[in-house]
Amino acid sequence: MKKKRTKHAVWTWEATGAVCSFGGGIVAALIGSVLTASTWILGAEAHPWVRGLGTALLILTIPLLIFSGYCLDWAERHQNSLATQKSRNGGRESLPN
Repeated sequence: MKKKRTKHAVWTWEATGAVCSFGGGIVAALIGSVLTASTWILGAEAHPWVRGLGTALLILTIPLLIFSGYCLDWAERHQNSLATQKSRNGGRESLPN
């Protein structure tokens, strides 16, 4: 009986970038919302930079989430190109170009 091994996905820098930017986007949105809401409750004169920091974090959320999607697409494209190279060689793995 021939045992077949499954190849687990290797943690790549594309996946690391996606996870970090997604987590950073979520954290930036939460902290930015809390800071913005605190300026509504306490008033802007409590600390002048709190409102600006909250707005900046809310704006920073969008590019971070876009970058995480880009990293995930890049990782998937890389996986598909490796599978295409493998199928061209009759199932043998080849060296990357």
